[in-house]
Amino acid sequence: MRTALAIVLLLLLTGLVQHPQPTELADEITVYSTDNYDPVADMTLGANQAIASNIAHTGTKTVAGQEWDMYRFTLDSTGQLNVEFDASNSSDPDATAGNGINSYEWNIFFDMPYGDDQFNLEGHTFSEPASSNGLFTYSFQNVTVSEDGTQENQIRMELRVYDTVGKVSEKFRMYFVVADEGSVDQEPVFQFDASNNMTLTDSDVFYINGSLVSGSETGEVFVEGAFSMDDFDKSAIGKYNLLVEGLFVRSAALSDSDTFSLTLFIDGFYTNLSETLHVYIKTYEWRSSEERWVNHHWFEITLMPCQGLVAPEDAINAGGEFILDEDGHCQWDGAWTYDPTTGQWEAPAPEVSIDFEPTSVQNNISPTTNHFLINGTISSTTVEEVFIEVTFDYTYLTTVETVTAYALDLGLWNGSSGLSEGETFSLGLMLDPIRSNVTFYETVYIYAYTITENNTILSLETITFSIPVINFPDLENNSNETEENPTNPQLPPVVTINISDYVSHCDGWESFTIEQTNQVINGSDCPEAEDSASVEDDESEGDSVPGFEAWLLILALLFAVSFRRKLNV
Repeated sequence: MRTALAIVLLLLLTGLVQHPQPTELADEITVYSTDNYDPVADMTLGANQAIASNIAHTGTKTVAGQEWDMYRFTLDSTGQLNVEFDASNSSDPDATAGNGINSYEWNIFFDMPYGDDQFNLEGHTFSEPASSNGLFTYSFQNVTVSEDGTQENQIRMELRVYDTVGKVSEKFRMYFVVADEGSVDQEPVFQFDASNNMTLTDSDVFYINGSLVSGSETGEVFVEGAFSMDDFDKSAIGKYNLLVEGLFVRSAALSDSDTFSLTLFIDGFYTNLSETLHVYIKTYEWRSSEERWVNHHWFEITLMPCQGLVAPEDAINAGGEFILDEDGHCQWDGAWTYDPTTGQWEAPAPEVSIDFEPTSVQNNISPTTNHFLINGTISSTTVEEVFIEVTFDYTYLTTVETVTAYALDLGLWNGSSGLSEGETFSLGLMLDPIRSNVTFYETVYIYAYTITENNTILSLETITFSIPVINFPDLENNSNETEENPTNPQLPPVVTINISDYVSHCDGWESFTIEQTNQVINGSDCPEAEDSASVEDDESEGDSVPGFEAWLLILALLFAVSFRRKLNV
């Protein structure tokens, strides 16, 4: 029962609810009875093709932060000009059909001859119905420019629209100056030097050059340049800041036949890529504290990557490229190096790889060795020819001219001819000239270089290794002296010496250094081996556990038996 009563009540309440009913208007516009938005007014000049030459857009007028168009009308031979206006773009956001406008209200203010101070502040009002579709024609007859063309008044037109419930829009404005036929005020005519337009550049600056041909009746025509259209509308402070940076420029006041040359800085727009840059130009005449005859032009230029800095083809082929740093400046990144101060490019040092085994040389040095060979192969190189030098003294490697006759004669230096990749070298040095009364190690230098196109030496690689230079005392009963024969000198006999013959009586002689070996050979006592004590300790420690191996075997067997029992459990 309660459920049935609830259903009945819901049905009754539903029947009481009334939906908003559409209202049919005379102009066939359908809206709901609720209206939340105000209509919006909008107007343009209508179809005025027949009088297009009598109409000129001269700029905009700023009122309370809003820009409104300004036009200059020139009366025809009849002394008037009928101008059509079109407000069909006005609309009401609440409309569901059509534009929602019920009527158009046109207000004209200050339509009076120049110098006439008898005028109606309320202006003239014209109301048009929705059936006008927003079209309105007004006849201008009053000249608002002084006879000399230097002063003028402005006529103001305001449009307001009403929707079907009586809501009214904000005002939409236009401003007009009316001149008589043959008026002296003409639109300024410029001639620009367009030779830099659509060009490729690496310059720091861009020049706007040209001249004012005609149209400056009062000598107050100006030219401005910028890199953005928005810059022309900046405040005085904003324009000044751009002017300081070279990003905005304005000419002096121009009269007919004056020339101008304006400079803008473009160096800050370069990147590591080719960039397209637009340079915008604004021209206007300053009249009655306002801009008129405003026109805009623009040039297009292409900025070269890195402001024209081009890397050598070899540097690019080597994988290098220009990149931008944190400050937006081009920096070279690659194997080649670039000096921005001198503008010089430098290729990376050539590479060379030499297959050489110093151990093979060291192992072949015996106590009687006097001449030894350094053999190697040019395994790889990035130059056509590689030269190899070997020596005991690094000063001989500076250049070939510094190698003295002493070094050449005594075998302290040797050098190869030019070698290509894959070729081998075999260069000898002598030990006798550097041998002394002690045994020592001597450093051997292997120096690889090439000769450049400028006939200069370019170092490629230096390899060093050491060889022992051993000195032994004369052996008894082993000299086999012969009588001197000045006319037929005999070569000295070849003596074969075994180091163990001199040092094997010392404990641990196999681990002696060359200095220790030399001391024993020269009659000194045997030096104590550094590790002998530790060896004895190890031996005694090993002897302290008799049958160590047996114990290990017993433990292994016990572990095996125990493991087997566990398996059987």
